[in-house]
Amino acid sequence: MEWETVKVEGTGHIVELVLNRPQIHNAVNAQLLRDVAAACAAINELPDCRAVIVRGEGKSFSSGADLKEQKDLRAALKHRQHRAKLGANAVNAISDLYPVTIAAVHGHAIGGGACLAMACDFQIGSETCSVSIREAALGLSLSWNSIPNTVQLVGPKRAKQMILLAKAYDAATLLEWGFFDEVVPEAELLPAAQRMAQEYADMPPLPVHMGKASINAYVRMFNRAVFHMDEVGVTYSGLTEDAQQAAEVFFSGEKATWHYK
Repeated sequence: MEWETVKVEGTGHIVELVLNRPQIHNAVNAQLLRDVAAACAAINELPDCRAVIVRGEGKSFSSGADLKEQKDLRAALKHRQHRAKLGANAVNAISDLYPVTIAAVHGHAIGGGACLAMACDFQIGSETCSVSIREAALGLSLSWNSIPNTVQLVGPKRAKQMILLAKAYDAATLLEWGFFDEVVPEAELLPAAQRMAQEYADMPPLPVHMGKASINAYVRMFNRAVFHMDEVGVTYSGLTEDAQQAAEVFFSGEKATWHYK
């Protein structure tokens, strides 16, 4: 199965959900978010699928927001809020997949790309990969229902570091923090993900599905109730003078003077 920006490969008990914009490091645009949600709905209709590996084609898992699209979003308030809803829909679609999900992260997982990886049940990283949540550096609040996912992976203190400081973290650090379940050489990344997927696929499917669903319901019981309007936060934070200045200095490295208090 193939959509414009993603594809689903494999048959039987294990399939791969592949972000497929390799020429721009799987940068996240609106179409990719729609395609992820559509692909997840299609996977949930596969009667034999028991595990899903989520990965990126090419040199990176995902370089985050498509900067070309971001310029257009800044110009239109309704488009920004719609884009945030699309992101939440894609993240929630991965979280709600019936099969067990494993993110295989290589290269960079930045911003929205990191959010898609964190939506999976498990994360495996290559030794040379890095993960960063850069929204704060751009003057934006983190949305896509992804604050709870970050906290559940690394705990509140580490989540504050990742979200508030907007730094890039290497695989060894993230393994120590509990973000990654396993870190392997890049050449072994997909085989490691396949081995983990096979472990779950070999188990009786009904208790695995029910166990996953029950655990997720328990740990996420308040997530969408509390964060159902986080697209409003990212929309309006993006309209501040700070956000405008942050976008200008993000790549230049210049010192900014922030206005909002």
